[in-house]
Amino acid sequence: MANVYDDMTVMQKLAKARLYFLNQKIGKSGKNVLLEFKYFELEDIVPTAIRIFDRVGLVSVDDFGDDVATKTIFNAAKPGETPLVFRVKYREAEQIVNKNGKAVTNPLQALGSSITYLRRYLWMVALDITEPDNVDDKLGSEEEFTPEQAAAEKPKPKKPATPQERAEVKQELVSENVPATEEQIGKLKALCKELVTKDGEKFREFVNKIALKTKGFEEIAGDACEELCGNISSILAEYEK
Repeated sequence: MANVYDDMTVMQKLAKARLYFLNQKIGKSGKNVLLEFKYFELEDIVPTAIRIFDRVGLVSVDDFGDDVATKTIFNAAKPGETPLVFRVKYREAEQIVNKNGKAVTNPLQALGSSITYLRRYLWMVALDITEPDNVDDKLGSEEEFTPEQAAAEKPKPKKPATPQERAEVKQELVSENVPATEEQIGKLKALCKELVTKDGEKFREFVNKIALKTKGFEEIAGDACEELCGNISSILAEYEK
């Protein structure tokens, strides 16, 4: 039996793939404890995307050049057809340094972080992935969803994180099971102080929020404390530049 997608162009197949991915309502597993929001991890996207691409007959190839990362999508049933190409500007991540200016990551780790980050965004661009709450609640199944309905759909304004979402991410900060050590808390306090010293107008409110959520730097998980220290160190390094 012939595959129903065999006669479709690469653009028609990608349109189907986007709709199928949208109907999966993929959740976000990534958590940013610093800014209290959740985001798509690569592992949230890739398994489902690969299955959908296999279903409709698409193949994607990523390439990382000196200044541009690309995702090229081919029509597996029509190898000679001109593929679709999506581009994202490539910039290798800086190594993370501590407050003494010493690198805490090596060049390969920085390169790996850059590639993972860019792969995630290339998939998001190719599949037109948006926030789950931007999807209209009335969106029907793939059989009922017509091109006319798709054209009529308008994205909703992005909503702020709900109290439940913020509480879930905040739980990563405060923990009674694995509390931060005095040394870790001392390091966090020193970095926060340095941040305010650099630019109090810009960062004082941010530091005050950290203090409030951790009850005066007294209740914070060790891993969250280390992550905060790493993020603040990155901010300070960028600020120096």
